[in-house]
Amino acid sequence: MAWLLLPCTTATSTLLIAILVMAATTTTTTTAAALVFPKGAHPTTSGYLNISSTNSLYFAFYEATHPDHKVHSNNNILPPTSSTPLIVWLQGGPGCSSLIGNFEEIGPYVLDCTFLSHNPHRWNRRFGVVFIDNPLGAGFSVPASKHDIPTDQTTIAAHLHAALQSFMALHRGFRSRPLFLAGESYAGKYIPAAAKYILDANANATGDEDEDKKLRLEGIAIGNGMTDPVTQVTVHADQAYFAGLINAEQREILENNQSAAVERVNAGDWLGAREQRNWILDYLKNATGVATLFNYARAEPPPLRPLTDLVNTGKVKAALGAHNVTWVRCRNLTEEFAEDNMKSVRDDVEAVLNATTAAEGGTTGPRVLLFQGVYDLHLGPASVEAWVREMKYWPGLKGFLAANRTVWKPWGDGVLAGHVQMWGPLANMVVAGAGHMAAGDNRPATQAMIEAWVRKEWPFAAKKAGGLAVATYG
Repeated sequence: MAWLLLPCTTATSTLLIAILVMAATTTTTTTAAALVFPKGAHPTTSGYLNISSTNSLYFAFYEATHPDHKVHSNNNILPPTSSTPLIVWLQGGPGCSSLIGNFEEIGPYVLDCTFLSHNPHRWNRRFGVVFIDNPLGAGFSVPASKHDIPTDQTTIAAHLHAALQSFMALHRGFRSRPLFLAGESYAGKYIPAAAKYILDANANATGDEDEDKKLRLEGIAIGNGMTDPVTQVTVHADQAYFAGLINAEQREILENNQSAAVERVNAGDWLGAREQRNWILDYLKNATGVATLFNYARAEPPPLRPLTDLVNTGKVKAALGAHNVTWVRCRNLTEEFAEDNMKSVRDDVEAVLNATTAAEGGTTGPRVLLFQGVYDLHLGPASVEAWVREMKYWPGLKGFLAANRTVWKPWGDGVLAGHVQMWGPLANMVVAGAGHMAAGDNRPATQAMIEAWVRKEWPFAAKKAGGLAVATYG
């Protein structure tokens, strides 16, 4: 199972633009229009999920194409819609649209340089996938007023909870399906905060009406997440140094600035800490000379214009069920998230882990999957391991840190997909051949990962030992 993410050239990007122009200037269904947006790229359902009387979040839902069929105790096969897991995908940024995840990473059709092509490694093969433009202000989620854009994780979590309630109301079978929250980058904050909010809302439910509104949260999956910035900012120097990208003198310069960032966080100088981190990343980019810190193995940055041109055609907006507004790949929400940037949600991750550990010896309840592309200099494996080691309230940490790290080659051809470490409800996977956008950089590996994890298959299968679930290998 070989996989190589090929670069897009100027010529191929120009070809896409030419096709888009052809489709935009015709009033009939043409080959060009079909190339731009094939039928399989149309969502099962899409539109807007109300979060208040004046605001809503855009979503696009793709039902599973090949769901597992569950057999009831009376040997009747249950319909897929009653048991098939739902995965909610959130993009990072802050301010990036989830359509990036849809059309460049895990959706049924992906934009490979010139046009949308069928994605055999789509996440909606076994599961229903809901892409939500979050927070308010991202993608097609246009706020009624600029002042409505949230500035903290508590508000974002409340918005997501309201949006999910609106989604569940679309079909009576949705609420009974297992729910997983997934995403990458800055969504490493959205996801734990939303999960904690859901768990609290479920716990505080009283009466039949509230019981009916419980969300069946079974897990969260965070790719290259910005979860505990004050810890993660301390590893940039080591990460680049041991990759051979900087020398000892440059490493020391970075370490001094990393310490300064931590000091600013400890002093509550959130704006200063953010600026310090930005300086570190700028220095790292200049010192290493890599094409992109998101994937230092790439020869050139990925093209950004093709998806913007595609989504902003009238036919595509109509097919997506979106309002006729200008779609921006990543909206600049720097001002709104200035103080949130360096704040941690590590405690929320621990709350999710503890919810499982406390439930029947740790064998039921929500699980946590962390995954990172190995070539990411922003929020790579070292930064995630650093904050995991800083957890203080989850009793399973010692077991996790002592657990074996397994080489994972799932396809039988000897090709490495990644490395997995697991204990109880926590699993961590380092994805081979990938960077910050791991789900798009190595689609076969991350599809195999998410399918095995959600379904509790090897290497994420578990057995009970000492009151905790531990990974079973071999």
